[in-house]
Amino acid sequence: MKKIAFYLPQFHPIPENDAWWGKGFTEWTNVRRARPLFKGHLQPQEAGELGEYDLRDDRVRLEQIALAKSHGVDAFCYYSYWFLGKTLLETPLRRLLAQPEADFPFCLCWANETWSRAWDGREREILIEQRYSEADDAAYAEHLCGIFADPRYLKVEGKPVFLIYRLQNLPDPKRFLSALRGAAERKGFPGVRVFAVLNFSCHMTDGEIAELGIEDVADFQPNPADFPPRGICGKGIRFLQRLWNRAAPRLGLRQVHSVLRVPYRSLVERVCAGYGKGSLNHCPVVFPNWDNSPRRKAATVIQNDDPAAFEEWTRRAAEFVRSKPERDRFLFVNAWNEWAESAHLEPDRRTGRAFLEAFARGAGP
Repeated sequence: MKKIAFYLPQFHPIPENDAWWGKGFTEWTNVRRARPLFKGHLQPQEAGELGEYDLRDDRVRLEQIALAKSHGVDAFCYYSYWFLGKTLLETPLRRLLAQPEADFPFCLCWANETWSRAWDGREREILIEQRYSEADDAAYAEHLCGIFADPRYLKVEGKPVFLIYRLQNLPDPKRFLSALRGAAERKGFPGVRVFAVLNFSCHMTDGEIAELGIEDVADFQPNPADFPPRGICGKGIRFLQRLWNRAAPRLGLRQVHSVLRVPYRSLVERVCAGYGKGSLNHCPVVFPNWDNSPRRKAATVIQNDDPAAFEEWTRRAAEFVRSKPERDRFLFVNAWNEWAESAHLEPDRRTGRAFLEAFARGAGP
């Protein structure tokens, strides 16, 4: 079984974020400014033994790898940002490729999303747009194949593992996949093991995904489709709060936090009940906690104070994965270091390594 943790590279400053969010902005900026929004709300998150690191420091990667290896994580899945040939947040990956002593498997997930001021409640204000073209499909495919060639890149049956976060956003997914597979074959690979990420915005059916020649799906969590039902009153209040926050910047008014609280254990039960029901190779995604209030005014909080609850979810997901043929055994965790969403295996000041150790016990050898 391959146990893969999603990895966010936004822990170093870049000129674009300096211009959009202020000098020196990194993910730690969001993490630090978080505040409790209700009694018992575990904010702000505080980094543990690794500290508030800068991913331009090569030593950080070695420390992360040592922690991951010793706690059952088999690979990191780096988010990749590509905008018509322009890459963003690529420094950690570029430095990894030049750091052979960082001996740990990795793969990529194309986070093909338009960047906006959603963190400010201004979703319609575009910072950099995700656009597509036939020529760009070919260029990105060639770029990826150069990374696939690294001996540490995660491969199954010789095929590089590659995830697409928003498959449904591709105007012509067959065109991109053809370009990717063609480029890979020219480089000597027998193909590419492409995963569709089934998340809150993906409404593609297994049949539609299979028509593209994709056999693997990462069931990304949290996904509102699996949330316990909410009442009409709660939905209405949240809708009005969203409208207020969209209008507030334009009218010079103060935005308000809208918080949707979802019980962790209830969500886990609903997710686990769905294991094994898809016709494709659906691979579970587990998470220790979820709280995006540091990033968004319209926040979702799935707070889990108990590492044992995460351990149990991981164990159930791992048992499901081990029931599959060996080539199809993938377990993903969201995430290694999504600090501004409270979804991190990395140790924090409050619980230390408790959630990392819970993952190791739950996933097993």
